[in-house]
Amino acid sequence: MRGVLGQRHKLDYVFSFAACLLILMAVSSSSSVRSWLAEPLVLHEENARGDCCYVLAGGCALWERLDAAADLVQTGRVGSIILMKDNTLGQFSYKANTSWTRTQWAADYLAWRGIAADRIRWIPQSEGFLGTLTEARAVAKYLPKSVRTLVVVSSAPHMRRSVLAFRRSLPAVVRVVPHAATSFAMSCEMYNPIWLEYLKLLVYFMVA
Repeated sequence: MRGVLGQRHKLDYVFSFAACLLILMAVSSSSSVRSWLAEPLVLHEENARGDCCYVLAGGCALWERLDAAADLVQTGRVGSIILMKDNTLGQFSYKANTSWTRTQWAADYLAWRGIAADRIRWIPQSEGFLGTLTEARAVAKYLPKSVRTLVVVSSAPHMRRSVLAFRRSLPAVVRVVPHAATSFAMSCEMYNPIWLEYLKLLVYFMVA
């Protein structure tokens, strides 16, 4: 009899957990709720200015970040853009009749946005388990000593983690200014798991 009751209690816990999970998934599918959950993650200075900006790597989000960086240059708020090289082969370029690396695609896109090649500074590709932290440490290694204010461009929900990584990696004399590429609602990151970003932030807080 006790065994049967114990089994029922276990099933009750499983069903309760499943119900809570389904409710959380349903609630978090709402754009307004997701925006509310993401709000503490967002750091953004609308009128960001600096010596240069660094654009964090990203999948589909890279293009919105490049747009934001191009705007910063074209409006005279930064002098140049820093990007990390990525020699991974991307899509086929019919213009060049060959597959292009992600570096080539990024350079071509910025050229289309009116950014001259001499306004772009490339740093060597670096590999690491924690991508944003790896980028921050690479930037700290290759950043010109004349830079005193660096604008960090990434997606809205990544900004707090990105700023944490850069502030802990760069010399204290370098001021880090956050600039989200778009609002959270307009970002292609809108429907990525919010809980995962909070987990990453906790990990970065401990190891950065």
